[in-house]
Amino acid sequence: MAQVLDIGAAIFAFVAAFFWFWSARGELPLKATYWDQDLATDPFYVALRFSAQLNRWAAGFSGLSALCVGAKLLVPS
Repeated sequence: MAQVLDIGAAIFAFVAAFFWFWSARGELPLKATYWDQDLATDPFYVALRFSAQLNRWAAGFSGLSALCVGAKLLVPS
């Protein structure tokens, strides 16, 4: 059981790293200025929201990895 949790922790950590690297890939578009309010289709905000969504997924997989490591401490060896 401990080996399964180790493998799970490693897989979740690699998936989290993939999402974090994907969210940091590329450059942000330049911020445009508007008169009243920013548009929801502004390329800067679209890229920022996409990056935030990928970071959310990465944090979730990182949490699952940490849970696997924590659960391994509770499993008798």
